[in-house]
Amino acid sequence: MHKIKSFLIFGNWVSILLFAAGVQISLSPPLYAAITEKKITDAGITVAVEDGLILNRGVFPNDVDVDTRQSIVTLSGSVDNLLAKERILQIAESVRGVLGVIDRLTVTPVSRTDADICKDIQEALKQDPATESYQIIVSVKDGVATLTGSVGSYMEKKLAARAAEDVRGTKDVRNDIVINYAAKRSDREIAADIKDRLQWDIWINGETVNSSVKDGLVTLTGPVGSVISKLRAYEDAWVNGVKSVDNSRMTIDPWVYDYARKKLKYVNLSDDTIKKAVLEAFRFDPRVSAFSPNVAVDGGVVYLSGTVGNLKAKTFAEQDAKNIVSVWQVDNFIHVRPKQQLADSEMKTQLTKSLSRDPLLDGDTINATVTNQIADLSGTVGSNFRKIEAQDVASRTKGVVSIRNHLKVEKDGSSASYNLPDDPTYDWFYKDRSSYDLPCYPTYDWLYKDGSSYKISGVLGPQPNLSDEQIAKKIEDGFFWEPYVDKDAVKVDVEGGVATLTGKVGTWIGWNEINKDAYNGGATKVVNRVRIDKGAWLWE
Repeated sequence: MHKIKSFLIFGNWVSILLFAAGVQISLSPPLYAAITEKKITDAGITVAVEDGLILNRGVFPNDVDVDTRQSIVTLSGSVDNLLAKERILQIAESVRGVLGVIDRLTVTPVSRTDADICKDIQEALKQDPATESYQIIVSVKDGVATLTGSVGSYMEKKLAARAAEDVRGTKDVRNDIVINYAAKRSDREIAADIKDRLQWDIWINGETVNSSVKDGLVTLTGPVGSVISKLRAYEDAWVNGVKSVDNSRMTIDPWVYDYARKKLKYVNLSDDTIKKAVLEAFRFDPRVSAFSPNVAVDGGVVYLSGTVGNLKAKTFAEQDAKNIVSVWQVDNFIHVRPKQQLADSEMKTQLTKSLSRDPLLDGDTINATVTNQIADLSGTVGSNFRKIEAQDVASRTKGVVSIRNHLKVEKDGSSASYNLPDDPTYDWFYKDRSSYDLPCYPTYDWLYKDGSSYKISGVLGPQPNLSDEQIAKKIEDGFFWEPYVDKDAVKVDVEGGVATLTGKVGTWIGWNEINKDAYNGGATKVVNRVRIDKGAWLWE
């Protein structure tokens, strides 16, 4: 059952008074039929968020309540780790029509001593190639970690916080790290960098976001299409020299992308501009900036080469390139050449410790071995999300140059199960809110070389007995709630439970979203023949 609790909003949407009684809504066919009229309703938003939660049962317990009023979503309940909480917030933030998300979730982790948590956070910072040089002081009291010290950029500060979030037993993280920039920059230089990042970022409408800078203080205004986009703009504005970013004056218009599409507001970037944008993305990314990979661009296809010191830097470099407007394919030829040669046994020890620290993997049976710098993961995990999380942990292990992920997913009847490739390109946008992936749906070989079509299949657990027509309707309903999908541009045909998708989307983000929605809609198999236009945001 889905709960929608009524509340009143006084001025700011953050101020809420909950009524004692609520209205009960069930996931019945009439409700789904009601939300297909292309109208954004509180009931529809709640259903869309709940669907996302159901799809991720292997990540967190099924005791999260979703309440929606005037397009503001309130999440309440209890989870056992910070990473699960972030995933829940991400699901709500990614639904079209959501104007804000109120976090009333509580984190009740496994019981551990403050000393053990502190020790693990310190070790996590030391073992991650990107944070090992940071001068961070860690203290923990009642499960709450406080980080102090200094780093050279906003993203370095966020990476340090992530190390603490990744440790079992951490209830919360207070990030008091100070940013000490290497050089002072003028407001004009800062403004120029922000303008470029906003215009080049595939996640937001750079033409509608305005920024002003005074004494290093940044103010963002203008409409964006989703909460995700608003958060992304905030991240983009944190260029070198920025003291603070205020995005409270930004507004959310669920149809902003449709307006831009009709006006053909987005134009193709030239290959030279794409190259500049990718190089700039590398410069702002602390995992990649130390290595300077080579970049070549031909017709919107980005070719990456050169060497980096760790596997995570390679995957982040590819993700940085994919997040640039007009990039429709990335070929990653980067070689991983660790600066320090470690023994396989030492890498295995560190990888095993890292896996045991991760709260998302608590209770999973994972065996890790390392042979000739290649990590092998085997055993069983509770979800595809956890399978990818384990691979993410391995990619951040010093000395590992490749991963063979043989983990098997225990089917719980609530999510699709896929055979992941040995080395998928992915990242988790909502861990540090700087890059993107769909944790349950890996982004691998996402488009054939000729840009024509793609096929992926999976097997769902027990599902309600839905007709092909009902499955198609539910899939189309899912498209409606995706902020990066033009529902009218994608056609759905279902026969014998197999969904065939045709049409086109503007970005690889939309491509992944429709694939997810097809499985979530009840399809037992999906043939995704949707084309991704080279001109990232352009539709005909």
